[in-house]
Amino acid sequence: MAERIPDTSQLRAALAVWHLGGVTRAAQYIGLTQPAVSRLVQALEDELGFLLFTRDNRRLVVTEPGAAFLREAEGALGGLERLSVLASSLRRGRSGFLRIAAVSALAHGLAPRALAMFKQDYPDLAVEVEEADRVIQLEGLASRRIDVGLVALPASAPGLRVEMIVEGEAVCLLPDTHPLAAMEVLDPPALAGQRFIRLNEPRLLQSMTDAAFDRMGLARAVAVAVNSTPLMISFVAEGLGLAITHRMSTFVLPHGVVARPFRPAISFAYAALRREDDPPNAFIDAYIARVREVGRNWAER
Repeated sequence: MAERIPDTSQLRAALAVWHLGGVTRAAQYIGLTQPAVSRLVQALEDELGFLLFTRDNRRLVVTEPGAAFLREAEGALGGLERLSVLASSLRRGRSGFLRIAAVSALAHGLAPRALAMFKQDYPDLAVEVEEADRVIQLEGLASRRIDVGLVALPASAPGLRVEMIVEGEAVCLLPDTHPLAAMEVLDPPALAGQRFIRLNEPRLLQSMTDAAFDRMGLARAVAVAVNSTPLMISFVAEGLGLAITHRMSTFVLPHGVVARPFRPAISFAYAALRREDDPPNAFIDAYIARVREVGRNWAER
C-alpha cells in the first residue's frame, strides 16, 4: 500500500519545532497551543513509524532520520505554498509570481531600483521581496521558498547557479561635517583613533577590514554594534561613529552622510543566485538582467 501523504498542519508543526528548537516557541510562532503542537508532531511520528525528535535534558533534538525527512518536507511544503500563492495571483488576473531575497547591502538600493525597472515590463506580476542573509537565502532557494537571491560572494551550494552582477570596493561612511570628509581616500592611519559603527555578527567585510588595521598595528574602537547595514548608516548620520561598508549599500544615503574610498582596497563581487534545476523562467531572467544593468550603471558612476 502507498504511504499516506502527511497532513500539512503536521508538517508545519514539526518544521516549526525543528527550526525554533522547541514546542513552546513553535506554538507561539504558528498560533496554536503547546498540547496541540505536541499532538500534531506525535501523530506525524506515528504515521511515519520513526521518531523525528528525542529529548535531551528537556530539550528536543532532531534525529538523523528526522532531519532527512524534515529537509525534504520543507521543500515539498514550500512548493505547495508557492502553488497556492500562484493560484491566487492568477485568479486576480496576474501573470505569475516572483520571490526575491537580498542581503542588507543590496536590499535598500540595488534590489528595489532594479525592481522598479522590471515592473515597467511586468506590471501585473506579483512580487515579494525580503531582506535575508546569505545562509537564509541558501535555505530558501533549496526549499523553493524564494526564486532568486542577491548576495556578496563567496556564496555557493549544490544545485545553485551563481550569476555575476557587478564588482565594487569597500567605502568609509562619515558625516559630511567630519574633518576627514575633506580627504579623497581614507586608510587605517588616517582613521586611527576614530570610533566605528560595525555589524555585531561575523561578516567577511568586517574581518577583512580588521585585518587591514591589524597589519599596520592599529586597532578599531567600536562605538556601537548593530545587526544591519541600514542601522549602521543611520548611526553614522547621527554622528555616533564612522563605518566601513559595501559600496553597493551607498545607493541610498541620508542627507549629511558621504562615502570615501577605503584603502587598501577591499573588493567584492555581487551575484544573483538561482536553482540550477529550475525550468526556463523569463521573469527571473528579466529581473537579473535589470539588477546587472543597475549594478553596471552604478559602478560606472
